[in-house]
Amino acid sequence: MNAPFPDAFSKYRTVFAMSVQRELTYRASFLMDRARSVTILIAFYAFWSAIFQDRADFAGYTRAQMFTYVLGMNVLNALVFSDKTWEMIYEINTGKISSYLIRPISYIGACVSRDAADKLTQMLSAVIEVALAWWLLRVPLYAPRDPWTYAAFAAAALLAVALYFLMSYAVSSLAFWTAESGGPRFCFELFLAFASGGFFPLDVLPGLMRRTFESLPFASLLFFPLNVFLERLGPGDLARGFAVQVFWIVCSGFLVRALWRRGLRAYGSEGG
Repeated sequence: MNAPFPDAFSKYRTVFAMSVQRELTYRASFLMDRARSVTILIAFYAFWSAIFQDRADFAGYTRAQMFTYVLGMNVLNALVFSDKTWEMIYEINTGKISSYLIRPISYIGACVSRDAADKLTQMLSAVIEVALAWWLLRVPLYAPRDPWTYAAFAAAALLAVALYFLMSYAVSSLAFWTAESGGPRFCFELFLAFASGGFFPLDVLPGLMRRTFESLPFASLLFFPLNVFLERLGPGDLARGFAVQVFWIVCSGFLVRALWRRGLRAYGSEGG
């Protein structure tokens, strides 16, 4: 007799495999995403090259640290921000989500599987792009001195992935109440790109704005993990950063649960 866990896991493994195939099928969309990332990477390289042309450091970053931040941001951005929860808006608006609700499968589990497929393809491409950029441009990079830094960075990156997924899922849940939820999600993603340190390190911002972003979930997505890798944080700052990540993951989890339950009631009333 087969154990129930492998059977349950196989459903999500199938969703993952089908999602990978779909990512590779729609090559034009995939290539456009990567072309945009390469364009941003080149623009950031040109910008910071000009900044460091006549100086050895900027905002506390050495030249090697800053270019490591820029290249690392490209990879981490692909890992954290690549997701498929935006499909939830379409599935709610068209009623397709009903097909998930009548199946013996968790919808959020299916979303996680689709996200994992998207992250796999996007991150592999980002790693190749960054490796080629480093080889062609020969920019100096920073390597952590403490081996434990790699483990701390991996933990911070995984927590960032979980946090963004829950935040994105919560925003997409607005589709239960309005068909125009695509607009708020677009603004949400644009704001996060800025507030998470996706355009530049948050150190360049005024102190109050930076502390606000660090206390809210935004800096936990990119800025904090990258600073962990660059070994710019002391033990107290590390502990505080991880505590902020865990706190907002818990809060986002409760929010997602509440929105999902109320959303299903609203969806059922409208469809019934």
